[in-house]
Amino acid sequence: MKNLFTILFLTAGLFLNAQYYSITFANVPQENVAEFERLETTYWSKVAKHNIENGKQINWGLLSRVGGGTDSWNYVFVNVYETAEQMTDNSVWDPKSILGIDPQEISTNHLTNGYGVTHWSVKASIQGSGGASVWNFGSPANVDAFIQENQTVWGPAFQKNMGGRTNWGVGQKLNNIEDQYSTVMTWDSFETVADAIKFMNGEFSQPQVTNSNMAEIMPNGFTARVIVTPVMWAVE
Repeated sequence: MKNLFTILFLTAGLFLNAQYYSITFANVPQENVAEFERLETTYWSKVAKHNIENGKQINWGLLSRVGGGTDSWNYVFVNVYETAEQMTDNSVWDPKSILGIDPQEISTNHLTNGYGVTHWSVKASIQGSGGASVWNFGSPANVDAFIQENQTVWGPAFQKNMGGRTNWGVGQKLNNIEDQYSTVMTWDSFETVADAIKFMNGEFSQPQVTNSNMAEIMPNGFTARVIVTPVMWAVE
């Protein structure tokens, strides 16, 4: 299966400043997981695919978190759009007109302990395949400097040596920004979950750079690092 940001961010090259994506975090109790996945993959994926085929979004994905506790998010939806207007148009999620099914009949809200929605823009990426992604969240002292260094230092370094990665990128949060939450994220993708774990254990040699200011830009490092794997994509 193709990796998250490979199939989503379709513009070639390192800089992808025009695309937007939303991440919806969900906490699904274990006893509801099977029904939650069934409804999302059977019905809501078809609504998303209809929207994609009609030019209203680029892709939709349901991903699961590897590990974590019962009080944290364990699923995410990723919706990718060409414009901010598309990302903020909730009227497209209409299973009644698309599938002939009342939305209450296929709702998964009652199967979760809650949702949280964040909106982002892609600032840089290197495309490739893979089956697992490490999501790194952070709150740098200077967001612009963080993005610029990723674009001008780390991006070019990864283009020469991916350090075991199959895919890499950086995004900036646009909405729901608070002191306790991250303002940026990067993703490192790998062929397998095992490779992602090996990466987090420092088992892959990484490209060496001499002009990084990241220790000053984000002195405390990433605030959270998690591995996610795809359950389903509307467009493979």
